[in-house]
Amino acid sequence: MSTVEVSSKLANLQMRGGSAPGEAKKSTAGWIRTTITHSILQVRAEKIYNPELTGEQLKEKLHLIVGTKPAYMKLELKDKEGKTVCEVGDSTKLSALKLEKNEAHIHVVDVDPQKTMLEFTDVSRVKKFELTDKEYGSRKNTFRNWAKNNLKGHYKKKEEEKEVKLEREKQAEEKEKSIADSIKVGSRCQLGSGTEFPRRGVVMYVGELQGKKGTWVGVKLDEPFGKNNGSVGGKKYFDCMPKCGVFTKPSAVEIGDFPEEDMFDEL
Repeated sequence: MSTVEVSSKLANLQMRGGSAPGEAKKSTAGWIRTTITHSILQVRAEKIYNPELTGEQLKEKLHLIVGTKPAYMKLELKDKEGKTVCEVGDSTKLSALKLEKNEAHIHVVDVDPQKTMLEFTDVSRVKKFELTDKEYGSRKNTFRNWAKNNLKGHYKKKEEEKEVKLEREKQAEEKEKSIADSIKVGSRCQLGSGTEFPRRGVVMYVGELQGKKGTWVGVKLDEPFGKNNGSVGGKKYFDCMPKCGVFTKPSAVEIGDFPEEDMFDEL
C-alpha cells in the first residue's frame, strides 16, 4: 500500500471519529455539539469538540473551517435566538461555558483590519480580466477563430449583412447632409408636414451634436411643443424658452414661407 493510500485511509478514519489500526478508539461521549457561524462568510458548520479545548485551541481548529487567522478571531457564544451570551476567551475551556443539552453556537467575529475575507464574498473587490476586441482578435485558438474557420458560410452572410447595413446608413447620412446644406439658419420651417399636428418655427442651428451621429437641425418652435430649451446633453446650441426647442434630422424639416403661429389667435 502506498503512502498516499495510507494517509487517505487515516484521514477518513479521523473524519469518522475512528482510529488507525492498532490504536484504541477514542470515545466522543460528552463532547460538545457545536454550530459554527462567521461574521463575513455565509458559513454554518456542525462539529463536535472536546470540552477540554480552550478558546485558543478552538481558534486553531476553526481556522481550517472559516479561513480567518486565529489572531484575527473573536469568539462569541450565542443562544438559540442568536443573541450573544458571552465572549469565549483564549484561556476559557468549553466545559466552563453554560450550555443547554451540551450544545453550543460559536460565532466567529472577523476583526482583521484588512478585511481579507471580503475577497471571497465581495465580487466588486475582484479584479476583472478584460480584453479589448483588438487584443482578443490577435489571439490564436479562440472561439472566434474557430467559428470563422468552421462557420465560414454563417459569418460570411453576417459580414455581408453588416456591410449592406453600413452602406445604407452611409447613403442615408449623405442624403441628410445634402439636405442640411440647403437649410440656412434663420429660415422659417415646418415640422410634421402632412400630419395632424404640424409645428412651425425658425431654424436656429445646423450641424453635429455632441454624442450624436450625423447632421441635425435645431429649431425654435413658435409654441411650446418641443423637448428642450436649445440644449442637448448639457451643451447649449441656441437660446429659446423651455419646451420650445427641438432637434431633428434635416429630412424632417420643410423650409418655406410659414407665418409665425400665435397660441392666442383662437382666444
